[in-house]
Amino acid sequence: MDLLPVSDSRALDHLLTRLVGRASSIGNQLTLLRDSREHEAATLQLIAQAEHSIALENYLIADDDWGKSLLAALCQAAKRGVRVAVLCDWLGSWRLSRHWRATLIAAGGECLRFNIPGWGEPLAWIIRNHRKLLVVDSQHALITGWCHSARWRGQATSVGGTAVPWRDTGVQIAGPVAAEAECAFAQTWAIAGGQRWVCADANFERKAEADRCTSRVRLIVGQPQSSPLFRLDQLMISQAQQRLWLTDAYPVGTPAYLDGLRRAAQAGVDVRLLVPGSTDLPWLGLLARSGYRALLEAGVRVFEWNGPMLHAKTAVIDGHWARVGSSNLNPASWLGNYELDVAIECADFAAQMEAQFLIDLDNATEIVMRSDQSVRLAQPRKRQRRQMPHQLSAVSTIRVSRAMALAVRESRRLGPADATALMLLALIGLSIAALAFWQPTWVAWPLAAVSAWISINLLRIALRRYRFYRRAGQDTASTGNTEKAGKAPEET
Repeated sequence: MDLLPVSDSRALDHLLTRLVGRASSIGNQLTLLRDSREHEAATLQLIAQAEHSIALENYLIADDDWGKSLLAALCQAAKRGVRVAVLCDWLGSWRLSRHWRATLIAAGGECLRFNIPGWGEPLAWIIRNHRKLLVVDSQHALITGWCHSARWRGQATSVGGTAVPWRDTGVQIAGPVAAEAECAFAQTWAIAGGQRWVCADANFERKAEADRCTSRVRLIVGQPQSSPLFRLDQLMISQAQQRLWLTDAYPVGTPAYLDGLRRAAQAGVDVRLLVPGSTDLPWLGLLARSGYRALLEAGVRVFEWNGPMLHAKTAVIDGHWARVGSSNLNPASWLGNYELDVAIECADFAAQMEAQFLIDLDNATEIVMRSDQSVRLAQPRKRQRRQMPHQLSAVSTIRVSRAMALAVRESRRLGPADATALMLLALIGLSIAALAFWQPTWVAWPLAAVSAWISINLLRIALRRYRFYRRAGQDTASTGNTEKAGKAPEET
């Protein structure tokens, strides 16, 4: 059976709507954003032109130079009567000061933190709000992977003295998708306990702006225990005929996703994956390479970016279809976090994405397999001062566990990267064992405290459930007795 070509818009659009749960819209103007300079300028411009509402949702907001500039712009908007609502993730923005939030509230704005840990749900903190969104007046939106921190500006090197910004990708949208993104914000805003947020009518906006352009834009709203982006990517990977170029900051090669990439490469598609060359810890780069072999053996080309940090999450297929947003290619984004992305069917926008990808490759080093089946850099990496990303990648953890499982089963010959991963894992295990033998209480007490905390909360949840169902049963019984009592006279 032949696959649907990407150009078959009607059939493919219907299929994507079924997979994602949202229809595409036309009438959107798109502007590609590539780094902190473009993101900051677009953000300040949108806030300055706001007349009615500003909805800002981001995983990380920092109280630094950029954070202060952002705060000043938001306070000015609030003072002129614009409703300003800021939602930041508790974990990602844990360094955001009370003064920052209090200043915004004093100016008339609103500021909430998402999913603050509580005693009642000991494991709820795992779910995070990883979205990066700005919506102004229900008509303009910025959907990106960029966070509100001066770290994205880069740091000046001792050689040239010029700061190289992090590579991050976003899209500024004017049109009906902005109203849809605002509704997604209203959902997480309500979950965080915010006052009711009234969304604009996206259908009305779509009719008014339908003649702007012919591009199709589809909002992808990621929620815990849902995987619209995973399903979408799987379909689009199967539809790729010529080029499939991916950029991701923290990719995790789940078997299903990797199998799709391998099959595409084996079918003759030019599959390329661009990832950062640096991680939170220097040795994590060695661990990450342990997952490259399966892709390289299938013909997928893997590149590591040489700049300070590559934080973009994008895909572009056949010069026609593109994806931009906050979701990384890992289970945390697919199943555990609140995410927000857009899928764009537009040749002009896809051409810009492909051009930027080629520019990024000029500043990247390809990973290749040598004749001895070892994974190596194709050429020595250019030495430069690098910055570490803002969060711990889950790539290494999963790849280490995979390497360990394969080693135990002896089902695959280990390479240098795998051996390094296993050695580090073994050293960590031996260190913990030595600590347990030397000072058992240092290990036992933390484990006991965590176990007691989880057990107590599980007991509380169980008791609440028991009382709820017991009360419900009593109400049902009393209702039944009342009905019987009411029917007695009729029966006599």
